[in-house]
Amino acid sequence: MKYSSLTSAIMIALATSSTQAEETSTLNQVNVTASHIPMSQHAVTASSVVITADDIAENHYRTLNDALTSIPGITFVRNGGLGTNTSIFMRGQSGRSVLVLVDGVDMTNPMGTGGAILSSLLLSDVERIEVLKGAQSGIWGSNASAGVINIITKQAKDGTRGSALFETGDNNYNKLAVSLSSAEEGGDFSVSFSQLNTDGFSAVKAYKSYEQNYEDDAFNQTDFSMNMGININPAHRLEVLLKTAQSTSNYDYTTNPNQSASVDYENTIKRLQYLYTHNAFNSTVYVSQNNIKQYNDAVINSVGLKGGYQYATDQALSFVLNNNQYENLTTGDSYYNTGVGVTNTNQFNNNSLIFTQSIRSDQYNTFKGKTTGKLGLKKTFQKDLFISANVGTAYNAPTLFQSTYGLTSNLQPEETIGFDVSIGAYGAELTYYESRAKNLINYAGSWPNDYYENLAGISKFSGVEFSYSNYVEKANTLVNLTFAQVSAKDDNNESLARRAEQTVGLNLLYDGFNRLTIGINNRYIGNMFDQANRSGANIGDYYVTDVNVNYTLNKQVTLYANVLNLFDADYTQAVATYQADNVTPQNVYSNGGSQLFVGVQGKF
Repeated sequence: MKYSSLTSAIMIALATSSTQAEETSTLNQVNVTASHIPMSQHAVTASSVVITADDIAENHYRTLNDALTSIPGITFVRNGGLGTNTSIFMRGQSGRSVLVLVDGVDMTNPMGTGGAILSSLLLSDVERIEVLKGAQSGIWGSNASAGVINIITKQAKDGTRGSALFETGDNNYNKLAVSLSSAEEGGDFSVSFSQLNTDGFSAVKAYKSYEQNYEDDAFNQTDFSMNMGININPAHRLEVLLKTAQSTSNYDYTTNPNQSASVDYENTIKRLQYLYTHNAFNSTVYVSQNNIKQYNDAVINSVGLKGGYQYATDQALSFVLNNNQYENLTTGDSYYNTGVGVTNTNQFNNNSLIFTQSIRSDQYNTFKGKTTGKLGLKKTFQKDLFISANVGTAYNAPTLFQSTYGLTSNLQPEETIGFDVSIGAYGAELTYYESRAKNLINYAGSWPNDYYENLAGISKFSGVEFSYSNYVEKANTLVNLTFAQVSAKDDNNESLARRAEQTVGLNLLYDGFNRLTIGINNRYIGNMFDQANRSGANIGDYYVTDVNVNYTLNKQVTLYANVLNLFDADYTQAVATYQADNVTPQNVYSNGGSQLFVGVQGKF
């Protein structure tokens, strides 16, 4: 019998996993993204994942896309190595449908075509990453049609703590990261610094050739962050956040791998907030400024109030009121929006039945406002058996760049409605989802008479996601298995470009040796066509294997080695240029081949 590559991947994964699941519980995990206030992960009805600092350290994730690749339904396209343009797809929808936050601060680039600049989101100071999938505009407003990713930085804990990491590897890669934090009764602070430099590899190469045949495309980035809190008394607290990132990355011209240019990126986040807590009521008043500079210089100025009130046992209401101004500092163009929203969470029958309701209204000074909402229901039958369902509406507002570009006029937000249903049992979770989007924003015309417009018709997204996690005691191995099937089609029922139709992940972590752990992360990317309507090159149907080896020298020091693309798979995530037949690639974006990194990380 002949098996397809996808069938083989699933069979291998299932053969590795055990039929008995270890009891796991998310009751002690906290999620703040689901409703703006801390709540138990158990009470979150939406499909959600929390990636912890331990996960990041154990797997040696360096960038946001490294960490999120293991989540079913999320894929990335990167145009070369570190620092090059990176696009995310969540449940088949593009990056402008995914709201990316850092400590709740919107990272959407006002002078971009939608979404955050992902290439410079490094993880040295990250405590956890919270991911919510599905329409979330009823909670977070614009750009949350497919979901929300909230990157939460490290906070000070009891006493004084510190950490240091040094890492080196192929392509003259070097990274240094240090952090220090202290918490006392009167206040706390945490400071972190990281510096990454690499010669990189050629971002573009001729099809079926080697990156080493061309000039390198370097990348360097320096990050600094500081969190400080002052406890005025048990009810009142002040917090200050300062976070900066500066980077320079080289990229290749698509037609010539040896012709390159560079782009500089600067980001500064400043936030001051006052927190008040009294019995069952809490509130936060904040003001923030997020300056994003890449090609253009833009800023997001925000002021807001958020909080929550537990009005009865296991019944809580959260609220948010905020005003955001998006401004091009070069031209002075700007627009603003004011949003107000509430989320109510009811838990019944010893928290076995959870019902959430969210509604939010956003008003703009340049285009029509939107009212969005979300309903979620979750029933837990026993500790590891549940069913949940969610339905919500969402929208994606035009960026400042799109709404002011060229001959653009009367550009309106995209609108989405979607639902999902999940079943969880003993470490496994299966989800089916559908969403419909209209008024998609499209680039049209030709320079100098080009513009952005809203397309007529409906785009359709649907799919299945599966995940399974289990520790097999007899094999001393933690098994994580994921699978996703995605359909993304426009109003003409033609498939959208660069969406992987199937993905399979199998991550194994063996801890049977004293002080030594070995992790093997495998992923299979199914059919993925570079152009719409399943045309152009099929750049999918490939396997990638990464390996992590960690040796605990003592309680403070860990030595490690990390190999990316162990078997040197020759794959590309996007085609740069085509030959005359428009099917055979001429130049493609490189993946860097097999790369080795070694490092030491310590803590006290």
